[in-house]
Amino acid sequence: MSVFSGSIKDIFLEIISHVKFELEFYRERENPLFDRVMKTRRFQQKLQSLKDFILEYYDLLYKDKENPVTKAALTEQLKNISRVINYYDDLSNFYDDLVLGKINNEKFKEIIEFGHIQNLFLILTQIIDWEHYRNSFIFPEDKTKEKKLKEFLTKIASEEIKDIDDILDLEQQIFHELEY
Repeated sequence: MSVFSGSIKDIFLEIISHVKFELEFYRERENPLFDRVMKTRRFQQKLQSLKDFILEYYDLLYKDKENPVTKAALTEQLKNISRVINYYDDLSNFYDDLVLGKINNEKFKEIIEFGHIQNLFLILTQIIDWEHYRNSFIFPEDKTKEKKLKEFLTKIASEEIKDIDDILDLEQQIFHELEY
């Protein structure tokens, strides 16, 4: 089942789980046993969940890439990804018009599957930023849900969120505010 076809609460909790995972990753990275932690089933499941979320979001964009708004969003997102992963060594704008052809859906899936975890976090951040500041592709038709999503993402980006405990508090708040 697609996370984006679930309830708004499910989507919020999914985003929170990925933000928690990122915070945990950076906090635990200093642990001398971190290499072992990365090999655990729990860590690998969280990593796969993050990859699945990113792939599912981009599937929304690739499905409707003939729509001018979606095409522009996808092109901009792919340009950001190519910068993050240094896909092009050429720093000129030569490839800008070719990015949709160079990073097709299959190539994108390969990039995500074999992407470094920190790059995946940057791609997640780009998705969250896009949904926060631009038109939503999660809720393209539902302006009420889009507004709730933007309010939620504002809370995640606020200065009040400093560590995992703050995310846990936000998660509990969502459990109480939203119903299935």
